[in-house]
Amino acid sequence: MTDEDAVLEELMWNIGEASGRVRASRRLLLEHAMTDEPRYLRLAARLSEALDATETASREARRLRDASRQHRTSS
Repeated sequence: MTDEDAVLEELMWNIGEASGRVRASRRLLLEHAMTDEPRYLRLAARLSEALDATETASREARRLRDASRQHRTSS
């Protein structure tokens, strides 16, 4: 495993952890019906945005890792 692969694997793990924590936070709001309250709508929206961002980052890290592996095998 190259240094680049190791970094990307760790990034993917960290991003996965972050996604899980954001999901748990969003679920907590939903379970307590706090998303029905206007004062929590912005927070719920930010959590949704954060989840989208972590999922996008995860896909990008995976794409980079796969491209790196493919580049090495074709060289």
